[in-house]
Amino acid sequence: MGGHILCDLRDCAVPDECKLQAIGENPCGFCGLDGCLTQLLKKKHGGFTITSTCTYHYAQMQYRSAAQFAKSSPCTNVPIHCPICPSSVFQVPQTIWKYNALFHLASEHSTGTTPPPITGQLLVDIFVSKEEEKALKIEEEVTDLYRMDHNIPDTDGLLEMREKWEK
Repeated sequence: MGGHILCDLRDCAVPDECKLQAIGENPCGFCGLDGCLTQLLKKKHGGFTITSTCTYHYAQMQYRSAAQFAKSSPCTNVPIHCPICPSSVFQVPQTIWKYNALFHLASEHSTGTTPPPITGQLLVDIFVSKEEEKALKIEEEVTDLYRMDHNIPDTDGLLEMREKWEK
């Protein structure tokens, strides 16, 4: 599903695209449609659990593995917390899907055409590598154009930032 969502965001054709249902404007990472509520909850002893109202919710999803690119499982579209949104009355942070983060920031936190300031950690958390996009059948030219149009740094710059935060 992540490949379909990312291709839709990049406005490129997917060779095995499903023609029965369009990708939603703010799509669920499990089904690609709007309207599913997914919540990322931190466990007491570390790690995360994911709850969702989606019919296709994959309850056995291993968050740490799913968030890491691998050639055998290239999609890293996982639920993440929005550090800008206020927490719920139960002190639970707002959950968004990684691939939807730019849409969320633009629709919920921008003032006019001015995007909100974000932390370096959020930039690293929402970054999609060229290798991931290529593995999801997105042509390099499409990735380059999207990054140029949206002022997104290249992979090397983000990998350096990630290393600083992981230390």
